[in-house]
Amino acid sequence: MFISTGKHFSNENIINSILGQGETHPFADDLRQAGYAVHVLPNIDLSRRSRKSLRDLVKAREIDVVHVHTEKNYLQTVLACRLALGPRGKVIRTVHNVFMATGFWRVKRFAQALLADRLVFALIAPSPDVAANERTLGRSAQVIYNWVDDRYSELASLRSGRKANEQPLALIVGNCSDIKNHSRALRAISATNHHLIHFGNEAGASQEEIDLLNALDLQHRLVGRGTHAPDDALKVADYYAMPSRNEGMPVALAEALVSGVPAFVSDAPGLRWAKGLTGVTCLAEDDGAWMHALQSGNVGATVAGAGSVDFSAARGARQYADIYRAASTVKIASLRRTAAPKLARVTSSVGAAGDEKE
Repeated sequence: MFISTGKHFSNENIINSILGQGETHPFADDLRQAGYAVHVLPNIDLSRRSRKSLRDLVKAREIDVVHVHTEKNYLQTVLACRLALGPRGKVIRTVHNVFMATGFWRVKRFAQALLADRLVFALIAPSPDVAANERTLGRSAQVIYNWVDDRYSELASLRSGRKANEQPLALIVGNCSDIKNHSRALRAISATNHHLIHFGNEAGASQEEIDLLNALDLQHRLVGRGTHAPDDALKVADYYAMPSRNEGMPVALAEALVSGVPAFVSDAPGLRWAKGLTGVTCLAEDDGAWMHALQSGNVGATVAGAGSVDFSAARGARQYADIYRAASTVKIASLRRTAAPKLARVTSSVGAAGDEKE
């Protein structure tokens, strides 16, 4: 998502830095090519070394706003950022997932929100589902939908007028995990004559998922597999399947919809916001509902669309830029500064999607 908004943030006169936590940033080269300055610190905490490193970076880059994306250690991350910024800077926070917290984890999230949110200028959620979940912690989050790269709009025109495949072609995009629940869609697809493209890292796949994929492969029905960009698959797929147990606002689903690919999704937290969008079918979280839907005769007959939701990168950059400017002008005005707001984004070492758990 950062890469697709690089030029749009530049158009909004926002100067961006990306700060990753770890030894290296896995997307550093691509981010720099998109116009971001990229930095890495071993960690961001309240230790003397970490505070000094962060403070030096903020001073050197003249940072006005820090946008925190990582979920882990939220309180100490916000405290470290506030100490580094001093009285002139502001912290923005985006919660990226519907965190189904229970027990001690829920108590910990509540306590951190109670303490850290007082130091945050704005709290953002990427979907109404995430915002609703955060309200259970007493939080009020502004919704700014995630966005997709501009190239996906072009795929929709390439699909225009296409004929459905004789044997429907399903597409699943995403790394395998228990939360992604790919096995439900795989069982339903296996019970049909459909073909499948499955793009995602299988390191977290269950044995059942591996067995189902291998069986489809032996039947010559698995026509794509691995970790690849979905562009070519979106040109030819008849439908997209996302059977997740919970999400936040999945970019992969937005990519499918913008490309014109209809989607079957679970009626689950983080996916319910898509109800009512053209081409989206929300299915109960049971095998029978999925098998019945995929065995219907009109699979892939609908052309999907984003409807009232604007998934463009320009829109995403514009909405966030408005918040950054609002945050920075509070202190910039008093200092008579007229330069563009300078922003640092604190991410996890694997990107900005946050963590599954704190």
